[in-house]
Amino acid sequence: MMQRSERKDAASNRELILDTASQLFEEHGIDSVSMHQIAKSAGVGQGTLYRRYSSKAELCLDLLTDRFGKFTKDLQSHPASDASQPVRIRLAGFLSSWIDFMASELKWFNAIKPDNWCVDDEINVFDSEPFKFVIGSLKLLLNDAVASGEIRPMDAEFAAFQIATSMSPIALIYFTQERGQSLEQLKEQYLQYYDGLFFK
Repeated sequence: MMQRSERKDAASNRELILDTASQLFEEHGIDSVSMHQIAKSAGVGQGTLYRRYSSKAELCLDLLTDRFGKFTKDLQSHPASDASQPVRIRLAGFLSSWIDFMASELKWFNAIKPDNWCVDDEINVFDSEPFKFVIGSLKLLLNDAVASGEIRPMDAEFAAFQIATSMSPIALIYFTQERGQSLEQLKEQYLQYYDGLFFK
């Protein structure tokens, strides 16, 4: 991932590139916009663009990570983040918010998914900031649930990975577009399934 501590001119270039790319992607679609077009529209040299982003995949991932930063801030003020709430309530709130975020940013997830043209061998979605945040948050919640006796002892990291990957952007597209489920129906089924982890 890109380092967030950077010189003022480098930070300015980054914002310019991301703003330009985002606008072009919105107008023409991600697959129709070239790196050359982004550089030209942003008024930066192709060398400058490629020094920061070696591929469109990296640029897509940085755009997604920027949006993800807002999601994590909003999540901190969500009622389900209240540590005094039972873990089952906090987990349901987190998963519901995660699904809403994926649905709102689906085009960026779609651009970096493993079978998409936008991904090269150097992009590992599982090492991305959003995915690591989700895994880490789920792991903490599951460990809290074990400690409070709400669920049986388990390998929280493995379980967190399984929960996160079971509702991926690809799965979201399948259930909503191929199976015709509404987002609310999908969330209800998903949350009901993982509620089964908890003792009644």
